[in-house]
Amino acid sequence: MTTPHADLVAGEPRSVLREALAHMSTHRHDDGSLELVGEVPPELSDPLVRALETVADELRAEDERRGVRPRSGGHLHADALIALLLRVTDTGEADQP
Repeated sequence: MTTPHADLVAGEPRSVLREALAHMSTHRHDDGSLELVGEVPPELSDPLVRALETVADELRAEDERRGVRPRSGGHLHADALIALLLRVTDTGEADQP
């Protein structure tokens, strides 16, 4: 049976994205910077990359709609990752009766 569209995040199955993100961790450096590290298997990394690209495209489009300079490079990628993390973890259960 097909997964309901409500279980998709940025066009990819929420469960696949959660599993992909579970392969990642952070490493704090002495200078205070934070590094995201991990080895995500190809069957999980492909959907993750597609979802990140979708979110990045949405962020750029929103910037253009608002008339501001569109994000790019590391700023865009960092914002897309955070936005995707928030979407993946937002199950909408708070909105349920």
